[in-house]
Amino acid sequence: MKALPLQKIAKSKLWKFFGGVNPKEMKDTAKCAIQNTKLPNLICLPIERHLGKDGELMVMVGDHVKRGQQLTLPHNKRLVPCHASTSGTITAISQEILPHPSGIKGLCITIKPDGLDEAIDAAPMVNWEHATKEELLDRMHNFGVEGLGGAQFQTDLKLRSCLEESKSGVCNVLIINGCECEPALTCDDRIMQERATEIALGIKIFKKILNPKYTFVAIEDNKPQAIKAMELACKDIATVRVLPTVYPSGSARNLIKILTGLEIPYNVHTSEYGIVVDNVGTVLASKEAIVDGVPLTSRVITMAGDALQEPANFNVRLGTSVRFLLTQCKLKPEMRQRIIMGGPMMGFTLPSIDVPVTKSTSCIFTPTTDAVPRIKEQTNCIRCGRCARVCPSRLVPYQMYNQSVAHNHAAAQKCGIKDCTLCGSCSFVCPSYIPLTHQFRYEKAVEKHILDAEKRNQRAKLRKEEKIARLEAEAKERAAKKEAALARMKAQKEAEAKMSPEELAAARQKALAEAKEKARLRKEALLKGKALEGTVNETSKVATADSNAPKAKTTEHVETEAEKVKRLKETERRAIEVTKHQGHLDNPMFKEKEEQVVVQKTEEQLNALPYALRAQAGVRDDYLVIKTTPLVEETNKVLELVGLEPDDKLQNPAPKKVIAQVLMSYQEQKKENTTLPQALKKKTLRARK
Repeated sequence: MKALPLQKIAKSKLWKFFGGVNPKEMKDTAKCAIQNTKLPNLICLPIERHLGKDGELMVMVGDHVKRGQQLTLPHNKRLVPCHASTSGTITAISQEILPHPSGIKGLCITIKPDGLDEAIDAAPMVNWEHATKEELLDRMHNFGVEGLGGAQFQTDLKLRSCLEESKSGVCNVLIINGCECEPALTCDDRIMQERATEIALGIKIFKKILNPKYTFVAIEDNKPQAIKAMELACKDIATVRVLPTVYPSGSARNLIKILTGLEIPYNVHTSEYGIVVDNVGTVLASKEAIVDGVPLTSRVITMAGDALQEPANFNVRLGTSVRFLLTQCKLKPEMRQRIIMGGPMMGFTLPSIDVPVTKSTSCIFTPTTDAVPRIKEQTNCIRCGRCARVCPSRLVPYQMYNQSVAHNHAAAQKCGIKDCTLCGSCSFVCPSYIPLTHQFRYEKAVEKHILDAEKRNQRAKLRKEEKIARLEAEAKERAAKKEAALARMKAQKEAEAKMSPEELAAARQKALAEAKEKARLRKEALLKGKALEGTVNETSKVATADSNAPKAKTTEHVETEAEKVKRLKETERRAIEVTKHQGHLDNPMFKEKEEQVVVQKTEEQLNALPYALRAQAGVRDDYLVIKTTPLVEETNKVLELVGLEPDDKLQNPAPKKVIAQVLMSYQEQKKENTTLPQALKKKTLRARK
């Protein structure tokens, strides 16, 4: 950064960013002190972003954990571990609903609290002032410190990137964000009022790591108590800058524009310009991790809204259900009550209140219809341009909306959909009530899926190219072997042409003997389960060598059929154990295998029963065993008659005489009834008369 901008920054000059709106503040909870919530009945901790692709779970179902105990071990440096927020027993590791507009499910660890709330021993860093930067950053990473302003970006990674990617090689400006421009949020305000001294100590830690030229604490002018507290605590540590209340001044790039006058492009990181922006809650969590030695297991959130009888600011354990918090604040729901996670501008309506609180949760907003009326029916765009005038990213929202609705994703990218921060200013001022922000959120999700598909296609293309190269290399190798074999055969024929008949016969006899010996040794090795090592010359040397000579070494053990089956079963058993351990109980392979095992055990138990009990159990033999006996024919033996001699009179008796009267009676009974029933007769006009 050049010297002229730094001089302007030092003179306390403030700039204005483009656009912005002034919505109703609704900060009625600014006077509510921070309270600790009661211990909930269940704790549900989402762990997918703390586990990664190759991460490991450090606990299993049934294990007892304590508050602050590490639960995951991510192998990706971009992910931080997850810690238990209370003591208790792990009851499940399964897919649960996450706090997302779509109601998507993710892997979660469910803890049943024991009521004791026991914690692991704290591990504060003694003399952290003399610790190196790497030690401080590693402590932040291992204790799960992430951005609490909403983005949930890894704090240690942000600080490392500033030290490594900065064009000037140093950090120019460190900004502590205390603006809290979102309506209805007061959690940062209360933190600065009640814990300003601890925040100042956290700023010292950040300055120790970054060594910035200027350090600012940015606070909007609608927080006078927080301004006084921070000015008193940060007297010789940082400069407190009071900013005008404009939404969204709390966005990182807008805040940089206000304090430094720089407009950083959206295709680069702010760390490349030597500027770091962090939330006051993140600074406080870093202080607790380094000075107090306590992992990040809780955060302060605001419970606001006219539907709550007792709105408050709570220090909530991570993983607490939203339903539990609403019960604590005595929610009085109205017809079709909306529960919004976040503020009224950037928040989203929860699909279910049985979702956990995460590190990015800053507010639970429960408005009534009078406070925040429902969106009216959408009409066509009138091209008024209000959305373009208030967009802080200098975009044209109605153009992006038209391209997104038309599924023209490439054109939407050209319009700058990636630069949209989803602040909601365009939807706030739209007179046609078009859900612009909702469509932009959907478009970003679609483009993410498209990008993932492109990456998969690229990987598949690389695999195909590698396969083609491998096949070409194998073909070349086979061709080289063939040429070598042909050359060897040609040389052999030339050598045989020069031999006499006796020499030729002797050479062929020798080659035949070597081949037989090689086949015999291979057969013995296969029978013994060992592979032959060495060439024919080596085997012949071993056969002719002295008995005291060392024996030839053999290769690894050849796997038999029984050992192969045993190994496959063991592999399958381990896969099922890993599936159970990771909580993927809905895996179709696991379900099918479990059903097969249950059916097999049932059949074995029934087959072991006696026949009478099996019949009572309803077991039926589906197979018939037929025992055959060989028929012995004796041709020379004379067959003897057994019993009486045959009599033709007994075999062919005389026919019985039929009496005529019987025939007459039968014919009388055989008379057919040809008259139609009265009910079925057709009613004609003559019949009616």
